[in-house]
Amino acid sequence: MKKAILKPLVFFAAGAFLFNSCGEEAKTEKKVEEETFDERNSFRAVFDDQIFSIPSPIQTGYLIKKLNLKFDESLLSDRTVVSNYASEHKQALNLGIYGTDLGYASMYGQKNVSLNYLKTIETLSNELGLDAAFSAKFIADFENNSGDEDKMVKLMSQAFKNADNFLKNANRKAVSAKILTGGWIESMYYATTLNSRAESEDIEQRIAQQKQSLESIIELLGQYNDDNTNDELLAQLKDLKTSFDKIVLDYVYEAPSTDAESKTMKLNHTYNIEFDDATAKEIAEKIATIRNGIIKA
Repeated sequence: MKKAILKPLVFFAAGAFLFNSCGEEAKTEKKVEEETFDERNSFRAVFDDQIFSIPSPIQTGYLIKKLNLKFDESLLSDRTVVSNYASEHKQALNLGIYGTDLGYASMYGQKNVSLNYLKTIETLSNELGLDAAFSAKFIADFENNSGDEDKMVKLMSQAFKNADNFLKNANRKAVSAKILTGGWIESMYYATTLNSRAESEDIEQRIAQQKQSLESIIELLGQYNDDNTNDELLAQLKDLKTSFDKIVLDYVYEAPSTDAESKTMKLNHTYNIEFDDATAKEIAEKIATIRNGIIKA
């Protein structure tokens, strides 16, 4: 069995939570350094006054880069088939996938790859009526800042937030939910694929931490499924959940501490995470199957 202890967190009052991990084979707990919340890591998705805790789709990309892994273009979804996605269901899911791909390429400073995926996103966003979010000004700003990875990621993140707000205001929450789901699936595909190639405790812990996020996504897709287009995907995600249910999360509470000067609160509690290689492999295979179904033209 593998065991990991999550880092204590620092968060701001308006922030959402990111659980980063530091694992070890031993059964003893280890206190680690504080981690300051950054909005690129996670956010709270609000639908009809309900809050769903869903990680930012570029969160895993930051972890991959932090681990000094080289940029791997083979992880990206094939952008040349974008014109074959005819249904709104496919377009929305794949917009989320391509958005994660764009974020990953951007944070590695891959100028040409990023611009190519930007054009792909522009195509899909126009099909979905989201051209206001991915406007000519946004395209120009992105192109002008190509090579500046931080600026590119910020621009991309803001554009997707604008698209999300537009969809919700237009009562198209089902489309927004699909975009979020596509982004989550792609980031999980990165994590599980890389871990299958070369086992990494940090990546394994990130995978395990998605147990609750998966539950949120299942609830979200179920809630916005009036046309039943999510039925097949929901069945696959519920099957994926049976694998995640094999992961043991043991919450260990410790009182939080506050810093009046920085107006932050440090959460001192930890989660012990236990899961084995067989479960990790099972999750990787199911994620790949789900993704293949989404990107199939």
